[in-house]
Amino acid sequence: MVYEIDYAGGERVGCSSKIVIADRIFYVKLFSSEPSRFFSGDQQGVIQKEISKAEFELWLNILADNEADVNIIQKKLSLGKKY
Repeated sequence: MVYEIDYAGGERVGCSSKIVIADRIFYVKLFSSEPSRFFSGDQQGVIQKEISKAEFELWLNILADNEADVNIIQKKLSLGKKY
């Protein structure tokens, strides 16, 4: 599985990180004192809509090759800037 986590790309649109996995783009916005928010994006890097944590995790499980990759991705996403 090929994926890319881009912290700077996420911050450009007000999020903690941007993840490109397969042909899908997602944004994650981490907060210090409230739950994280998740967004889907289009190929031009524009946020389309907010999605639930469950939907985001569903897509990760569908697109990732195995559970170990999902865990690695989630750890890397948690390193992004917190708002």
